[in-house]
Amino acid sequence: MFRSRPALLALCCPFAIPAIASSQEGLTTASVTGRVIDPSGAAIPHVVVKALDRATGQSRMAETDALGRFRMPLLPVGAYRFTANPAGFSEAARDVPLTVGAAFDVVLQASIGEEKTSVTVAADAPLLEQDRSQISETVRLTEVNDLPFNGRNFLDLALLAPGVSPTNTASVQTFAETSPVVGQGYSVNSQRNFSNSFIVDGLSANDDAAGLAGNSYSMDVVREFQIVTSGGQAEFGRAMGGYFNVITRSGSNDLHGTAYGFLRNQRLNAQNALSRNKLPLTQGQYGVSLSGPIRKDKTFLFGNYEGRRLNTNGIITITPANAQAVNQRLNAVGFAGPRLTVGTGPTTLYGTTVHTDTAFLRADHRFSERDQLNVRYSYYRMNSINARGVGSLADVSYGTAVRDENHTVAVSNVALLSPRTFNETRGQFTYDGLNAPPNTDASPAVTISGVATFGRFSSSPTARVNYLYEVVDNLVLQRGAHTFKMGADFLDNRDTITFPQTIRGSYTFASLAAFQIGTYNTGGFSQSFGTPFVQQNNPNIGFYAQDQWKPAQSFTLNLGVRYDLQFLRTIKTDMSNVSPRVGFAWSPYASRTTVVRGGFGLFYDRVPLRALANALLSANNTTDPTQGRLLSYTYSPTTAGAPVFPNTASTPPAGALLNYATMNPNVQNAYSEQANIGLEQQIFGGGSLGISYQHVRGLHLLSSYNTNINLNGTRPDPTRGNVKPYDSRFDSSYDGLAVSLLDRPAKWASMRISYTWSKAMDNVGEFFFSSPTNNFDFSVDRARSDDDQRHRVVFDATVNSPTTHAATAAAHLTHGWRLGGILQYYSRLPLNLVTGANTLQQTTARPCTVASFGTLACSEGIRGAVIGRNTGAGFDFFSLNARLSRTFALSERLKLETMAEAFNALNHRNDAVPNGTFGTGRIDLAPTNASFGLATAVNDPRSVQLAARFNF
Repeated sequence: MFRSRPALLALCCPFAIPAIASSQEGLTTASVTGRVIDPSGAAIPHVVVKALDRATGQSRMAETDALGRFRMPLLPVGAYRFTANPAGFSEAARDVPLTVGAAFDVVLQASIGEEKTSVTVAADAPLLEQDRSQISETVRLTEVNDLPFNGRNFLDLALLAPGVSPTNTASVQTFAETSPVVGQGYSVNSQRNFSNSFIVDGLSANDDAAGLAGNSYSMDVVREFQIVTSGGQAEFGRAMGGYFNVITRSGSNDLHGTAYGFLRNQRLNAQNALSRNKLPLTQGQYGVSLSGPIRKDKTFLFGNYEGRRLNTNGIITITPANAQAVNQRLNAVGFAGPRLTVGTGPTTLYGTTVHTDTAFLRADHRFSERDQLNVRYSYYRMNSINARGVGSLADVSYGTAVRDENHTVAVSNVALLSPRTFNETRGQFTYDGLNAPPNTDASPAVTISGVATFGRFSSSPTARVNYLYEVVDNLVLQRGAHTFKMGADFLDNRDTITFPQTIRGSYTFASLAAFQIGTYNTGGFSQSFGTPFVQQNNPNIGFYAQDQWKPAQSFTLNLGVRYDLQFLRTIKTDMSNVSPRVGFAWSPYASRTTVVRGGFGLFYDRVPLRALANALLSANNTTDPTQGRLLSYTYSPTTAGAPVFPNTASTPPAGALLNYATMNPNVQNAYSEQANIGLEQQIFGGGSLGISYQHVRGLHLLSSYNTNINLNGTRPDPTRGNVKPYDSRFDSSYDGLAVSLLDRPAKWASMRISYTWSKAMDNVGEFFFSSPTNNFDFSVDRARSDDDQRHRVVFDATVNSPTTHAATAAAHLTHGWRLGGILQYYSRLPLNLVTGANTLQQTTARPCTVASFGTLACSEGIRGAVIGRNTGAGFDFFSLNARLSRTFALSERLKLETMAEAFNALNHRNDAVPNGTFGTGRIDLAPTNASFGLATAVNDPRSVQLAARFNF
């Protein structure tokens, strides 16, 4: 759909190309359009409008045109006062809080009276953004400061927005892939987690190797957090999912400082539902921030340091009986690697830590009203043991440590070239080095499906070094009813990935019984030989143009186009990545309390560097053995010369068939077609109700499959083993209805509640290295998406007693209290049922249907012969986090806030990571795996955190 590029350019260019730069919905700033009118509603032309940032004293001027209109793009976020002094009228003023990406339309109505007489429209700040067409949510600063967040991960702010959920990775790892940021990722509208983009101050904060966030910041550094779920403007690129847009804090004219500490200990926690005891835990998160002027109204500084020291235990749920049986077999065959370290109880504990340090410094300077600059530096260091691999059904021998160090320097400049022409330039340099050494070295990896995994970790890279360079330039032109924006973004990753894969060998068994007799799966033994690292550069360049046109005061039309290019080794650059975007915002009533929004656009994804790294590691993305770098061999038990467990080789076996990982040299960038329609209604003073429908069609999604295998397990090319190309041959669809009720902060309370009802289907798993059950018929895997979550409810609120000065004894007891909380409910995610064995095509096998049980078609993975993908159901999730705080005024400027937080306050048991190995029996009979369907992990029980914060 919409693949005719000349037609798309012809459609978009008449509106977007003649001028230069993005819509007013910017990445780092806000924008305001408006009018100055007299008491009768008539326009007042040629009046100077002033916007004053009340925190910094900085101002911006604009003059109304012949129709009384004015525009101010690229305004830094903050609380503003807009004033106008028409000749013969009193001064008109209005206070407007501007958040990131905000697009307000402000009316300044002057009244008859003496000039300089102020008539402020108090408490009438516009509630709805009449010019915003994209579907997005902005997390308010009060929510950042006043709500309880377990671990204080700044990215968890996105979970307050409708359509955003944790990904279904069936993993308990603290860190995923090559990401140094805690967590397994986020799904926006049920898209895969590596299809998002993380942006900090308008610059990339992505780990393009793993497709996850590439840096971590203290929550006290976050000033604004916006999540764009659909209809992003043309300035947004390189992602087909959602955009996580963060603005960092800056200084102001007032000197402010905070010092804080959050403390946790197992004595205050409930028992873990699996271990049936209180897991050892100590954690301290502590930090200090300082903000103020270097030169009033000119130069401002903000700095923050935060440390985290978490020491706790994780849980292994390998049963003692299974562990004893496995260890007996290991002893019998003289296995040289580790034994399972499982105790006699229902679970086994292992120690794990997360130690982090973050530092942040930002300076803002105004050379003049026409020229402003900010510079920031961030530092992140992390050290964690047993952070990947171990936990659930994985023994501690299969774990790794994770260590990371990140340095980022960024610069941004906004210049007023003329009263109606603006230029914005941004740039950054990032160094990031990650190391994840395995706990075990000289041992093959062993997986017994649904029972245990142990030995040397072999699933993800063990090191990654990345140098990132980025330069962005945007130009804004205001002409009549149009605001044009055009820009270019150049980004280059210089990335080195170390991935030894199965360099010590790897065995996979379908069941404990198969392990005990030494019969591994079809293609169940693999081993790699050679050089385990590869370096690659990843230049990206994107161009965009956008026109925001207001043909009427009540209607805004956003028309844009974007063009992205990604240059990769051995890959022909996809030149067809033209992304048209169209959106509108309409206020149908004179009251301006209703806004209808809608839009459509194409959004192109980037190719993950990890996928191409695997192809380059293999044989420089060829099937030429002379170019082999990290040679891989796979055996089935019946293959000639197949090893007998636990044997491995020190050199490539003679006559063995070499496997190849490749990427289609003509691979297309995945993209989504996004359509949305929504309505937002102001329903009371500070409240609004939003309803939106979003449709996302994902095309050319990336994954791998085996091309050198026949349906019956023989090979078209008998001189080669498996040949698995990464290719853009998969697709997805999502339809969702989101409802959001938002009550802005008032004197005593604020609240947000969102509900998402959705359905997502696809024929590909969460990971780009997953393979379909049938290499020749991808439709066999079409089913519920891994991240298909039909129902999701999130509610957060704060209520507080009076915060004014306490003049009486009773007031000293009642003033300064605040109660905040977050309630989350997610319905059950799908569960893929597997036998533990492989098909003849060496892909994951699923149980047979009753009619085809025992037939060859079942072992081939034929549609109808096997049950559908993701036909099972996992567990739902419910949690209530709460915070009770009290603020004491120690002096006129010094305040102490004490806090008590309870996570999962109701101690609800939230099971996780269900055992999906059904076994090889008939699906209508009892599973042959006794642990099938049981939880192999649980989320945290109730835990309590105590904290204190000094503010001055």
